[in-house]
Amino acid sequence: MYSLQPPFFQEVQDSRRILIAGMGGGFDVFCGLPLYFALKADGKEVFLANYSFTSMDLGPNGPLPHAVVPVTPDLSAQPGEYFPEYWLSRWLAMQGEPGTVYAFRKVGVQPLKAAYEALITHLKIDTVILVDGGTDSLMRGDEVDLGTPHEDATSLVAVNELRGPKTLLACLGFGIDRFHGVCHANYLEATAEFTRSGAYLGAFSLTPDMPPVQKYKEACEAVFQMMPRYTSIVNSSIVGAIDGHYGDHHATSRTHGSELWLNPLMGLYWTYHLPAVAARLQYYAPMLDTITLSDVGLVIERHRDSVPIRPRVNIPV
Repeated sequence: MYSLQPPFFQEVQDSRRILIAGMGGGFDVFCGLPLYFALKADGKEVFLANYSFTSMDLGPNGPLPHAVVPVTPDLSAQPGEYFPEYWLSRWLAMQGEPGTVYAFRKVGVQPLKAAYEALITHLKIDTVILVDGGTDSLMRGDEVDLGTPHEDATSLVAVNELRGPKTLLACLGFGIDRFHGVCHANYLEATAEFTRSGAYLGAFSLTPDMPPVQKYKEACEAVFQMMPRYTSIVNSSIVGAIDGHYGDHHATSRTHGSELWLNPLMGLYWTYHLPAVAARLQYYAPMLDTITLSDVGLVIERHRDSVPIRPRVNIPV
């Protein structure tokens, strides 16, 4: 039956030291936790990082540049309530896991690339897996809506510019980006393109009986209690879908007043060769010179003004 495993597992079979990094900020790193626990159970050294939304007024990072901060449970600076990386580090330490979560500051491609290079050297990483909570990281630039592209595109381009490690992309939470106007027909179209080119590495389901999934749910529930005003809409929806909830199910008061569509596809990892996804990004070249997130916003705005925007397409099912 191993011959029916998605190619993703063959891609990581020989990996020894893996960095799983949330690419879109917020709680994206949590979407990598099932992979984190599964790969660790397979005997691999696995590390966690996240493009952070938190403004971190923290001291020197030792050998690492300013744009990446090792977040540990014993931070000397008092963290604010919204600090997913910190509260995750605390939960990990309570489980007997290494408690460091590396947080990338809100920067453009050039400083983020330098931060990744330093971290990869520091940790001796051979494989980087970017994780997207949602699916808008596959938007190429001319879709009717790009979702929240700034952080995703910055991470995608910065990691693709790295030389040395194998780079992969995993998306979790199909349907969640509907809230931000994403047309999921565009996502399926992109996946079909990657299938034809050999860059699609397959999809696989997370089910409630899987030990790595149970640990992921425990982490989410614990951190949501630590950050009660900032429960992750993305991860609470994914957990709800994994548990079998369907349709307009609300796990947090933050979504009250909006219509949700929880569905079994939210609990699937969709996986890709990262370089192919990066090559499809229409505004890749101007992203290379960005220093700040404001620079990234200008690049996206100028690109959107210069190309015909494709109309929304309904999925005919």
